[in-house]
Amino acid sequence: MPHSDVVHRFETWLLSSDRGNGTISLRMRHVRDLARCVDLLTADAEAIEGVMARRRALAPETRKSQLASWRVFYSWAHKRGLRADDPTADIRSIRVPVRVPRVAPDADIESALLTASARDRGMVLLARYGCLRLSELTTLHTRAREGERLRVIGKGDKERIVMANEPLLFALHALEREQGPGYYFPGLNGPHMHPMSVNKIITRVTGWNPHSLRHAGATAAYNATGDLRGVQEMLGHASLATTQRYLHLDDAARRRVAQGTLMQSSRQLIAA
Repeated sequence: MPHSDVVHRFETWLLSSDRGNGTISLRMRHVRDLARCVDLLTADAEAIEGVMARRRALAPETRKSQLASWRVFYSWAHKRGLRADDPTADIRSIRVPVRVPRVAPDADIESALLTASARDRGMVLLARYGCLRLSELTTLHTRAREGERLRVIGKGDKERIVMANEPLLFALHALEREQGPGYYFPGLNGPHMHPMSVNKIITRVTGWNPHSLRHAGATAAYNATGDLRGVQEMLGHASLATTQRYLHLDDAARRRVAQGTLMQSSRQLIAA
């Protein structure tokens, strides 16, 4: 069976599911990429491992995502009788190292906002105060705002409510007055700006990428409230474990933890 037919059948199966458009687009890109390297219906585990080995320079997150797409494809192909086996079944998963998140300092953000345009201010505050993902921020439409409530469509087309605080509301009102109804960040060659364009603007204005602003907002929200479940909902995470990885301990918190390890005799010496 020609590659194109197999890939088309796989895409039809994905489209018939409840997966989000972004997920389907990602899976198809990865499978089409693999099809340029191997014969999808005859490649064995060694051939696929060879493709992975040649991409070792890519970020672990990228390689993990690619392998996940290939696993979905081969599971489908095996169940449909297009393959007698699943060549990815015994391939070891890609381990993504856990890193301390980089968090944009408040001083840098506040300094950037002093001279930011209305558009740039809206971008920065949606990332820092709304804690929106880059894709969510880029595609936010004025109809998504109902008073202080923002209806945000996140990963997997899941909808959540994000409450806008006063400075964020002020920034959104300014954009609505300036531009009227529509996407908050309209594009020149499309209905809204490309995510990479928004990424470049936020990074240029603040010196930090949008994800570091999202980390900063999540950390500030948790430090202020201690409500991990509320922060999880604001971020649109499926699990609390993911949310916990977003939270950043500052040096003051680390010092409190370190002080907590002291034995009683040491506490008495310090107190004296």
